[in-house]
Amino acid sequence: MKKCAVINDLSGFGKCSLTASIPIMSAMGVEVHPLLTAVLSNQTAYDSFKSVSLTHTMRPFIEEWKKLGAKFDGILTGFVTDKEQLNIISEFIDDFKTNDALVVVDPVMADNGALYDGYVMSDNNKQNTAYDIQMCDIIRNFCFRADVITPNTTELAILADKKCENVFNEAWVNDYQNIEISLNTLYKQGLKKIVVTGFKEDDLISNIVFDNGIISKVSCQKIGGYFSGTGDVFASVLTGSLLNGNSLVDSCKKAGDFISNTIKVTNVADGNDGISFEKTLRELISYEK
Repeated sequence: MKKCAVINDLSGFGKCSLTASIPIMSAMGVEVHPLLTAVLSNQTAYDSFKSVSLTHTMRPFIEEWKKLGAKFDGILTGFVTDKEQLNIISEFIDDFKTNDALVVVDPVMADNGALYDGYVMSDNNKQNTAYDIQMCDIIRNFCFRADVITPNTTELAILADKKCENVFNEAWVNDYQNIEISLNTLYKQGLKKIVVTGFKEDDLISNIVFDNGIISKVSCQKIGGYFSGTGDVFASVLTGSLLNGNSLVDSCKKAGDFISNTIKVTNVADGNDGISFEKTLRELISYEK
């Protein structure tokens, strides 16, 4: 089986990150080797959460993997807590990436025109909120280590605009013309393969595939409201499909269809709980690969 190192957090509630990647990629016949960046009581979109950063454990764990002679066909990265984790993951890529290995980076920073809580600084009274643009710059630079990145529309805007002008305006980041401009900006800077998730238009939701200058749009009907963790589910299916030898467009379609089909059978009171992918995992099972 293909082996993939998945570097991400583990959240007790809210189906995302490693609780999504491990079952999904395993169902696709990809062996998952998790390296934890943090442990969370629940994902950060809930009203409150507790988080323990595991920066101090990452290098010692990696050294043990080296002793085992670990080799990987793919590396998938997600949520990080600080700059040092990105330094560690960069070293990991240097040490473990071969010419044939695939590196997929999900630049987890923001959504719907706003940064996630981990990237917002505020005083004790939650006044004078400021955005941690420096951390966004570090993630932007890290993306150039990837073969494929999977930003949502807000994250794409942040990656393309170093000054971050307008990128916290949901309408602006979801404008297709602005998305094309951002894609071409990053292409000129050296990013060749980008999949933009969650582009909303009319009654459709689309994922936009940018492959060496060629833009394709993979669309499906918009179903239901907000659900957390869909970015992690998407990146997991996409990476598993790519490792199984499928094209970027076909892998994107597989991931989008899986999420759409899963939302149809999801019945949760709080969208922060995530989608019920346990009910649809059979769609991904492929033992013949």
